[in-house]
Amino acid sequence: MAASSSSPGAVLAGAAAAQASVSLVNFGLPAIGPELQADYDLTLFALGAILGAGLLGSGLALVAAGIAVDRFGSRPTLVVGTALGAAGLAVAALAPTAPTLFLALAVSGVGSAVVPVAGAGALFTVYPPARRGWALGVRQTAVPLGGTIAAIVYPSLHALGGSESTLLLSAAAVAVTGLWFAAVVPREPRIATKRIARPFRTILTGLGMPRLLAVAACYIVVLQALLAYVVPAVRAAGQSELTAAAAFFAVNVAAMISRIAWGRVADRQQGSRRVRTLVEVGVVATVGAVVFAAALHIGALAIVAAAFAFGLGALGWNALVYVSAGERVDPALAARSVAVAATVVFVLSGLVTPALGALADAAGWDALWLATAVAAAAGALLATGLPAAPTTPPRSDPGG
Repeated sequence: MAASSSSPGAVLAGAAAAQASVSLVNFGLPAIGPELQADYDLTLFALGAILGAGLLGSGLALVAAGIAVDRFGSRPTLVVGTALGAAGLAVAALAPTAPTLFLALAVSGVGSAVVPVAGAGALFTVYPPARRGWALGVRQTAVPLGGTIAAIVYPSLHALGGSESTLLLSAAAVAVTGLWFAAVVPREPRIATKRIARPFRTILTGLGMPRLLAVAACYIVVLQALLAYVVPAVRAAGQSELTAAAAFFAVNVAAMISRIAWGRVADRQQGSRRVRTLVEVGVVATVGAVVFAAALHIGALAIVAAAFAFGLGALGWNALVYVSAGERVDPALAARSVAVAATVVFVLSGLVTPALGALADAAGWDALWLATAVAAAAGALLATGLPAAPTTPPRSDPGG
């Protein structure tokens, strides 16, 4: 299908497929976290660094990816980014040491940074405000979908061929889906009539943007704690590998359900319910963290159920932050504003993951989960002070 005639559904499918593939590693690698820890003789701090490497690489490159899409268009930027992302994973598959693995995964993240930027921009183009929360929620559902696929496939792949086979097949998935998305992404009109001086300063001083970014910073602590350490925490509680896999699977299923559901809720009243929904997500995450900490001392069924409940809040907020960021600035800066919000999320993902591992090492798992409850509560409190954002459709190239 030509890009110029791509339907909204085709664009959404392409964006979701590409996002799911890059999320296989970024959000699915924790499924074999204990195996990687044994393979490379890692501390929890070092394991956290490995698990956050791709996110850190993406976070450092998101703004540059947005500028590249703005200057060169989504299609060529997606092709180049996809090639770099797949190549980084191929090198990671052959990495002989932990530092090499970290660097290769970070390079892959740099290449993959274009996928969320181009995906958000394309969806802002083809969907009106009253459906953007839903559309971004569906696209964001691809993140836990990647984690869910990894939860099912990665342990078996690692058992059969180690990290080499696991990462090589992931590289192939990134290549195929990235090129598919590049084929269906709409051609952006090159807008030369409106230029905004100091665009990033304008974004950072936009309506409620500093507070929105602070909310995202709190919530990403909760998300990364759950995704990166649910499996090690369950195993440390004396549970079986099957229970740990079931808990990880439950978290990702909860994330898929919650991102669509919260997006639909936030779209009510023509998209004016975004702020209230961000608060509600934080409340659910706060309660979920406390319940999960308690469940680790009860048993397998309680752990899996609590992991699902925790995931409904901890992993349901991303699309809400991104769509709200895009609506708080001039439409000409919508996707760059999304890129700024995503940069905060991705960079902090890479930075907090090893720090959270160090906390668990030093103070135990209960301290980690109670700390995430405090972070979630802080995010919900900050969200209560957010001003409502307008929901005017973008007028210009949203890919920049």
